[in-house]
Amino acid sequence: MLLATALFLASCGGGDEGAAVENRAMPETGAAAEVAKLDPDLRNGVLEKAIKASGVACPSVTGSERAEIRPGVKGWKAQCNNETAHLIEVLPDGTAKVTSRTH
Repeated sequence: MLLATALFLASCGGGDEGAAVENRAMPETGAAAEVAKLDPDLRNGVLEKAIKASGVACPSVTGSERAEIRPGVKGWKAQCNNETAHLIEVLPDGTAKVTSRTH
């Protein structure tokens, strides 16, 4: 299934531990890059699965848009049809970090 595959793709790579911390976007790799390539309906399905896997109620993701999760880190803001919103960071290995918003 494409949705599950996109979320659980594995990638290899190492970071440059000596690099200075700057407020610039890090390039997306692995599963994060694959999710970014999906059409909106498929992407919303992947984000919905990530939200549900985190234990948060989200009957359906009705929309998603790019968002800065923290300085230099891109992710997604997903809106659910139960009026909740969530920030999702998809890591290169397919792991998703979900932060639920209260407003």
